[in-house]
Amino acid sequence: MRVLRLGLIITLACVTALAGAAPLRISAGMGQQHFWVGQHMDPFVDAMEKETDLSFVRFYSGSLVTPGREWDALKTGTISVAAPLLAPYHEGSFPLSDVTQLPTLNTTSVMVTKALQTLMDSDRELADGKTFYQYELGSKGLRGWPLGATSAYSLSTIGRVLDSPDDLEGAPIRAGSALHTILLQELGATPVTMTSADSYEALSRKTVIGTILSVADWPSYSFEDLLKYSITGISMGHWESYLAVTNQTWNGLTEQQRATWDRVARQIALDNAAHIDRQEEAVRARTQKAGATFVELSELSDDMAGHLQDAASRTWIRWIEQMEEAGHPGKATARLWAELIEEQGGTIPPSAADYLEQD
Repeated sequence: MRVLRLGLIITLACVTALAGAAPLRISAGMGQQHFWVGQHMDPFVDAMEKETDLSFVRFYSGSLVTPGREWDALKTGTISVAAPLLAPYHEGSFPLSDVTQLPTLNTTSVMVTKALQTLMDSDRELADGKTFYQYELGSKGLRGWPLGATSAYSLSTIGRVLDSPDDLEGAPIRAGSALHTILLQELGATPVTMTSADSYEALSRKTVIGTILSVADWPSYSFEDLLKYSITGISMGHWESYLAVTNQTWNGLTEQQRATWDRVARQIALDNAAHIDRQEEAVRARTQKAGATFVELSELSDDMAGHLQDAASRTWIRWIEQMEEAGHPGKATARLWAELIEEQGGTIPPSAADYLEQD
């Protein structure tokens, strides 16, 4: 009997050796229809399996790890790769990563993705000798790369026209993050915090009358028939997240595998961003034909446009001050982010720019 067991062990060991390393478990909290899965996770895995001897087992739609649980799953080894690690859902754990959600003007997915890649590569020290990357990821034993940023988040309603600040007063609107909550409060609305996936029913039942979400995201949550009025031209921020692994997983790769991974992750993020910008245009054109209205900031009354820009500026200031009060380098991070956004051709709200120049 011992001989048989020994033979079985030897056989299994030989099979494992022939098969190579165990596949990496890669998990997404969303389904393949979402542009961060079908247009990022899948192309990334396809490229890595083609260019290296690594293999992956893919999990979709939170079937293995639900949104907001990715970091715990990485630490326990439940998954090898988070695709994505949804940083904003890990409240308080990645405080500076919310910087991409600060309101901007005239920004696209490609612009913000390039800005975040540069931010993560920056050697500028923000606090305690740490760069942004070291502060957010390195100190937690993580390696990460940006995804393609969402397109500009817009303020959209199920039909309510927003002609004046009074139209926003007390209006229940879905917020997906702490920064969205700040912005809606500054606008005079009543923020209702929930995920996009949970907000379909709330919008259908008119529990909330609107949401802050990118138009390119609408098909992922079946919102194309629900949302009828949107203000564009001012970005309510861009949601960003990370393709992430632990240092232990990263150090287990060969030098060639790591080099290929880094190159592929960077290129796939830019490809993903370009796809997202195209999807934004396509969804807008399609829903506009079906009766949806998109109003540019420049088309609003001076009163309403000024109200939006003032609220956007106050959102920057409140976020910075909250970060500083919590002991995080909010102003240094926001100042660097503003520089990078402007390098890409975007702008930030005027009063926020004035505030950042103060010493």
